[in-house]
Formats: sequence, C-alpha cells, structure tokens
Amino acid sequence: MKWRIKQTNISLWIYLNIGMHKSSTLTCVFLFLAILSNAQVREISGLVTFSNQRLNGASIKNLKINQQTISNERGEFVINAKTGDTLVAFKTDFVTDTIILAGQQYLIIRLHKPPSLLKTVIIHSTAISPESVYEANKKEYKDIYVKGDKSGIIVPGSIMVGLGFGIAINIDKIYNAVSKEGKDARRLQRNLTKDYKNSIIDKRFNPLAASITGYKGNKLKDFIMNYRPSYEMVIKSSDYDIIQYIKRRLSEGKKG
Repeated sequence: MKWRIKQTNISLWIYLNIGMHKSSTLTCVFLFLAILSNAQVREISGLVTFSNQRLNGASIKNLKINQQTISNERGEFVINAKTGDTLVAFKTDFVTDTIILAGQQYLIIRLHKPPSLLKTVIIHSTAISPESVYEANKKEYKDIYVKGDKSGIIVPGSIMVGLGFGIAINIDKIYNAVSKEGKDARRLQRNLTKDYKNSIIDKRFNPLAASITGYKGNKLKDFIMNYRPSYEMVIKSSDYDIIQYIKRRLSEGKKG
C-alpha cells in the first residue's frame, strides 16, 4: 500500500512537471508569434472623416518607410505599416494628425479645421483669389480666345470651301493660325495663364517660406527666387510636402 502511494505521488509529480513544461513552452511560442506578428509590415486599412462625413483627397504618410497614400472618394485608404510606425494624415486647410500605430488593424482618422480658419477668411474676404483674377481677365480679353483659336481648321461635313468627301477647310481658323493678330492673341493667352500660375505659387509657397525660414526682406526674396517650386509641384503637393521641401532647401543653403 505504501509503495502504491509512492508510485502514485511520483507519477503525479512527473505529470505535473511535464504539463507545466508544455504549458510554458506553448506560452513562449504564442508570445513569440505575437511579437513577430507585430514586428511585420502589413496592410492597414482605414477611413478619414471630417464632421462625421467621409473625406477624400487626404494624404496619409508612413514616416518610417516614407510611403504615402491618399484617401479615395469614400474616404478609405490602405497603407503598409507595422507596430510603432508613425503615420501622418494631412490635407490643405486641415489640422495635421499624427498616429503611432499600436497594433490596430483598422484606423479611423478624424481631421479637423483649424480654429482660426474662419476668422482668417472673414479678415481677408475682400481679397481677390488668383482664380477670380484669371476668370476676370478671360472675360475682359475674351476676344483673344476667338482670334487665337486655330483648332478645327479641317471640319468634317462643313459647307465651307469644300475639298470633297465631306471634308472642308475653315477659312477663319486658317487666318487665326497664320495672322499676326492671331499670334498676338495666343501670346496674350499664354501670358494670362503664366500670371495665373505664378499667383498660385506665390499664394501657397511664399507665406510658408516666410514662416519656416524666419527670413525677411531681401533675404526672404532671395530664398523664394532661388527655391521657387514649379506650378505642377505646388498643385500636386500638400502643405506638409511644401514645408518639408522648404526645410530641405533651408538645410542645403546653411550647409553651403
């Protein structure tokens, strides 16, 4: 009887120790897999909203891997990231939001307008936007868009000077294409468009350059002239992108 009790105790001891060992091993395995999963770059889906409405055209950038995406017309986006990465969400006229990923599989980013935005609009309500100036100039010089138009010289099915087979030549368009008046009109069109594009660049780039560099007077003018971006860059970039561009150029100038 005593032997049986000892045998039972030994068996129980062996069972418990083996069981505890297996349990510890499994726990370690699960912890390792969890850590490995969190450390891996994966696709993170999300939604950008403003005032409980889906917001399209917002940029979401992963600063760790320098990858960027844009929310679609439904405010949805997908970006690669892993736990610990810093995501920045931004859009013109909205407050930039920063998120440090903590293992979420789905993100809801709520962007907000800056509190001073409405006040700024009221103060500058009498200012004329570049778009308004451009449209006003187009109306004032509307004749140049007629005189400078050389499209449609060959017109199918026209009743003008016929060439047979339903093809004709538009005499007015030929005159517009070759005459000095037509060339001058097209030159003026190009100048109006150039002025409009320069106004857009000035409106977005110059205030940010002054704010980020802290320069004034001729020093600011020199910086703007030397590092003035193209119109294409300005219309495709967010304020965040332009700010980063200014900081890079400022750093290069100081090194030089």
